[in-house]
Amino acid sequence: MNLQKDIQRERLFYLEFLALFTGQVSRKDLVSRFGISEPAATKDLSLYAELAPGMLQYDMRQKCYVLAEGKPLFSYEVEQALFSLAGERAIAINAQHAQRLPSWVNSSLKRKVPIDVAASITRCIYQSRKMIVRYGSLSTGDRERTLSPVALVNDGLRWHVRCFAHEHKEFRDYNLARFITVVQGDQSEVLLDDDKAWNTDVQLRLVPHPKAKHPETIRLDYDFVDEEKCVALKMCLVGYFVRHWHIDCSDEKLGNPNAQPLFLNNKKELLEKGVSAWAFEPEMSLPKDTSQSEKPV
Repeated sequence: MNLQKDIQRERLFYLEFLALFTGQVSRKDLVSRFGISEPAATKDLSLYAELAPGMLQYDMRQKCYVLAEGKPLFSYEVEQALFSLAGERAIAINAQHAQRLPSWVNSSLKRKVPIDVAASITRCIYQSRKMIVRYGSLSTGDRERTLSPVALVNDGLRWHVRCFAHEHKEFRDYNLARFITVVQGDQSEVLLDDDKAWNTDVQLRLVPHPKAKHPETIRLDYDFVDEEKCVALKMCLVGYFVRHWHIDCSDEKLGNPNAQPLFLNNKKELLEKGVSAWAFEPEMSLPKDTSQSEKPV
């Protein structure tokens, strides 16, 4: 496809998106979304018909183009597409379309992080600087610390900052929402290359829970191709992953398969490779100390 303008490509993407996910698209949709004239919208539809023959056909009764049997011009990520259609982030459809495609995205517990705090941390990472911070910990409360931040981490629920804790002389994870103040310090000599747990990759081998009545449903749900589903992770992120996906890591396979449909099949191997034991402990029984370098503070 050789389109002269990015904005035209955006319009073609939009009209195909509507056709694919609602089954129809009209000139009015393009006029309403992009503020173009009807003749310009007609040109876009004609160009699309040339580039993607057979995708659309005009329905005289509905006075719009409807989806046919052709091959789409663009590719789509399902998750992104659904968020474009649903909830607060429904940017792809107008109110008229939304009435015919009801949707809802559940609320989340939003963590408000001051922009100056987040920006100070990212500058320290980018410029390889230490930072003197006030940070609220569940174990030690609010106190001052000297940290060398080296990376940002999103565990699927929240943002963390991977830092070298000079007090403890080890790398730890710090919850971004718990930083109260951040002051840029001296140049840091700490490198991300020094973080063994960050630079060591491990593979989790997951299987449907042994107690599941219908393991084939779990395989379908999690897109299994083989008997096991292998997931590659940084060693320091294993604990976040197993909690986020509610994976049963117990030696006795104690989990309820309705609540924990996945089971970790290579826990012993991961422990031998150096994954911290806390990563596999039930969330309600995490140890109180913060001595493990992979454990969030």
